[in-house]
Amino acid sequence: MWHPSPNYSSRSGGLAGTVKMVIIHSCEGAYAGCWGWLVNKAAGVSAHYVVKEDGSEISQLVKEANKAWHIGASYNCKLNSSKECNVNGYNANGFTVGIEHAGFAKQKSWNAKLIDNSAKLVCDISKAHKVPRDKYHIVAHGQLQPYDRIDPGPNWPWATYLAKVNSHCGVQPQPDPQPEPQPDPQPDASIVVDSNNAKNDPNKAKIAVSGNWSSTSATAGYYGTGYFYATTSPVSDAAEFSFYMSAAGTRTIDAWWTAGTNRSATAPFVAFDAAGNKLATFHADQTKSGGKWVQLGSAKFTKGWNKVVLSRWTTEGKVVIADAVRLR
Repeated sequence: MWHPSPNYSSRSGGLAGTVKMVIIHSCEGAYAGCWGWLVNKAAGVSAHYVVKEDGSEISQLVKEANKAWHIGASYNCKLNSSKECNVNGYNANGFTVGIEHAGFAKQKSWNAKLIDNSAKLVCDISKAHKVPRDKYHIVAHGQLQPYDRIDPGPNWPWATYLAKVNSHCGVQPQPDPQPEPQPDPQPDASIVVDSNNAKNDPNKAKIAVSGNWSSTSATAGYYGTGYFYATTSPVSDAAEFSFYMSAAGTRTIDAWWTAGTNRSATAPFVAFDAAGNKLATFHADQTKSGGKWVQLGSAKFTKGWNKVVLSRWTTEGKVVIADAVRLR
């Protein structure tokens, strides 16, 4: 069944927009209510498919070529046995297909026909996008977003499900790939300053904003749990992303934001060293390139608490988005 949802966006180019995983969800409700909500513009969320409780019907809401808004997390390969680390930090919606299943994460069992027909669907998706049919590429929502999700829950029959996916594709289950070798971590190798201080290591990163900045998660593609926004105005009222460096050094600065037509095309990010010296100003076009890390430039920082601030002082009548900053 085709029930088009308005809640989608285009996939970006490159690795971050190439389908390489399928995410399994539970609706936490009944079939009709599930897809009915996901096609409501007010929901602000969606999935590519919804499978009925008894498996007798599957609705498609978003074309696989587009990005559905079904997971509110940036990808962390450490949650997935260090697989696909080349998309670390990117919003997981960009390179996944999402399947909702009518039911609840805490239910004791799942209908056999639902499992079977969902497995057929995943087989088709894996063929179309060359997705490996293993537990690292067919994954639970709760695995990639463990801080506030557990779906499809502890009683989802993963072994049976993956076996059925492979059976429908006419192949034996693929062996678990060996972990990709990871380089030894370097001191201060990469620091991310999130807009939510609860997600920051207080010894390394923190954000500070005035009461003129508002917190929201209204636009999909944000890093972590949401972001701050404020109207542009000729005032000294910046969002301050502070980070600690144990030694002086030159760092590349990346920023993350949610894009939109009301955003500033000249959002000013200003770098300061630990002594408060202004190092550089970078202007970012926040009308585009949302939902991913965007390189701003580089600066030579000093030992101690440095910062990158997002200023409101630019062309009026727009908003600037303070979501996350990364130093690498």
